[in-house]
Amino acid sequence: MRKKNSTRNRYERISAAGDNPDVWGLQSDEDLKQVISMKCMEYGANQDAARIPNLFQLYRYGVGRLDRTERMQLMMQFSDIVERQKGLGHMGLMMFLVADDDCAIRSTAAMHLAVLFEPEHGDVLTGAKFVVNTLLNDEKDAERQGEALRGILLLGDKRLLPLLCDAWKKLSDEARLALSGAESGLISEAMIEFWLRCLENGCSESVFGSVVAAIENMPAIARVPFVQEVQLVIPVYLDSENPVKRIRKTSFRDYLEKIRPRLQALEAAESEPKIIPNIYENWGNADEVRGTFHVSEPSRYGIASFC
Repeated sequence: MRKKNSTRNRYERISAAGDNPDVWGLQSDEDLKQVISMKCMEYGANQDAARIPNLFQLYRYGVGRLDRTERMQLMMQFSDIVERQKGLGHMGLMMFLVADDDCAIRSTAAMHLAVLFEPEHGDVLTGAKFVVNTLLNDEKDAERQGEALRGILLLGDKRLLPLLCDAWKKLSDEARLALSGAESGLISEAMIEFWLRCLENGCSESVFGSVVAAIENMPAIARVPFVQEVQLVIPVYLDSENPVKRIRKTSFRDYLEKIRPRLQALEAAESEPKIIPNIYENWGNADEVRGTFHVSEPSRYGIASFC
């Protein structure tokens, strides 16, 4: 009983510290992380809107105190707690998604939030739809919007394609350019298919060039020498040991032959100087170019975007 009371008193002290801006500066960095994590969990568990202003202020204070690596670790640790609790507190990830300045943290938060929602009416994309709709409604900063959407694309699951393609239609060129910066050491069929559809549906010259470059560079950033089709376990806590199911893998050269007719149609329609041939060159020499670029360490559910 004494231990239980001691633990409860400790939680109460940490929670109270989170509610009092006057004591934030008195916390060590490690204590501050605990305070932020607890207040995010409290909000995530009850989703009381009245908590948001103070929580936002607390998180922004943390952004000023903690460096990018520390905040990424904090977000990953928080996500792990939510997963162990079968999704309880998942909405606490919203602070990392909307209040952080770092694109990798925001895109990774989007990725994790999307796969920790309890499906509504059997719809496993409930979380992804919530994240995408939240970001589409935030039009104040198009670059931040596109950067955060990278997290959904980098999940690499083909079931997300209709959602992503619909979102693409609603994005400004600035947001599209930011989204096209998504890079992953796991090259998925879903990512390739998404970019091909974007090109086939038409876009501005600058976006066209950026998307072609994204496809062109895939062999150079790949951690393994093939394209994979994957499907996620959603919500991920249903199989925490193996949340990504790999369905098949195809060499870059073989996959190039599969998509070559679509690329040739795009090449025929593009103006000079043509850049689609760059894809043929890189993909045809995938073994030689692999490892030319480096991307950040993988999330458990995909690869966090590199910024």
